[in-house]
Amino acid sequence: MLGLALQAAGDSRAKEVAELVEKQGKVTESEAHWPSDYDYLMEFYIDDSVESTAFALRLLSLTKPDSPLLPKAAAWLVNHRDGGYYWLSTKQTSMVVFGLLEYVKVTHEFDADFTADVFVNGSKVLSRHFTRADTMKSELPQITLPTAQLHSGANTVRVQKSGPGRLYWSARGEYYSADKRNFQNNKFILNITRDYYRMAPQKVQDRIVYDLQPLSGEVHSGDVIAVRLSVNGSEWRYLLVEDPIPAGAEFVQRDDLYELRQKTDWWGFWFTRREFHDDRAAFFQTYFDGHKEYIYLLKIVNPGKFRISPASVQPMYQPSVISTTDAAYLEVK
Repeated sequence: MLGLALQAAGDSRAKEVAELVEKQGKVTESEAHWPSDYDYLMEFYIDDSVESTAFALRLLSLTKPDSPLLPKAAAWLVNHRDGGYYWLSTKQTSMVVFGLLEYVKVTHEFDADFTADVFVNGSKVLSRHFTRADTMKSELPQITLPTAQLHSGANTVRVQKSGPGRLYWSARGEYYSADKRNFQNNKFILNITRDYYRMAPQKVQDRIVYDLQPLSGEVHSGDVIAVRLSVNGSEWRYLLVEDPIPAGAEFVQRDDLYELRQKTDWWGFWFTRREFHDDRAAFFQTYFDGHKEYIYLLKIVNPGKFRISPASVQPMYQPSVISTTDAAYLEVK
């Protein structure tokens, strides 16, 4: 950051800082990166090497465009995309793009004119010619292979390029599991539970008030259901709570219009932000002190049998940490 500030100010000492940064990098035959285990902006411990490497790449691109570490640092960033096409978080992804912008200027990587062929287990599955026009396209060729085209055990992928320019490629395996992913050990604790209540209307004098009753028995179209999400754990920052809703239900947007006859201790609205999407509710909590309750209302619309996917809670910028509830089932008469 000091080097970038000096460079922006036109101070010749930026190159001296860049030379010091070069010496601090961890370099292998094909890659280079700058390790960091703490995010000073977010104030928590996390592997932040992606951001530190992105800033080092930007500084070297601006001050030492002939540095042998530049292609190695770019390769390390490309090879450490935790999400397949992106990095660990939106913040890290933004900073990587910020760092790579200067790199592609000095390397002329946009000047592509080559043909790429992809072979899987000896069979050609893609052949494509790339030009400069392809570099700014939001979608590039993708190959999706069903299991029938793969072998049990080892499989061979070969990428062949002819012509000037640089080719980046990635491969990923994708699977689905119904197993719960609960994260709870030693230093960090985080868990979530979900409960449903029937909003039973009662007339008191000239107004309608509601009693909260644990959901049991038959549910009918028109019923109003209260959903309670309880999150417990150690202290966190930037939590995201998401709760899928059954297909036969709609959100009650003005839940403040429903008056409880006897308000419980956990009924409240203590969140940083709340969003209602087509299929789920989302709650954002900037500071989490160990316990929070989140409430929202649903109106049952369609009859049928519905499976409700698990609710989940996770730190937005630490997606490897997640806790979920059990799945649930709802039958509407």
